[in-house]
Amino acid sequence: MRQYMLNGWLVAALVALVCLLGITAYAEVKTDLPRTASLGGGGDIEGQGAICDLAPCGGIARNA
Repeated sequence: MRQYMLNGWLVAALVALVCLLGITAYAEVKTDLPRTASLGGGGDIEGQGAICDLAPCGGIARNA
């Protein structure tokens, strides 16, 4: 009987951990979305793929 109770508590702790990790990931993505959306600027996206991965998109990629 004690083993079943311990298993139940273990499952509950794992579920709580997954929920907390999900909430944390959602909060991080939510705060990062405005910054990511503003990088494109709504302009021409062609030619920015490889350059933006290596350098900030503000300077080098737009002048290229």
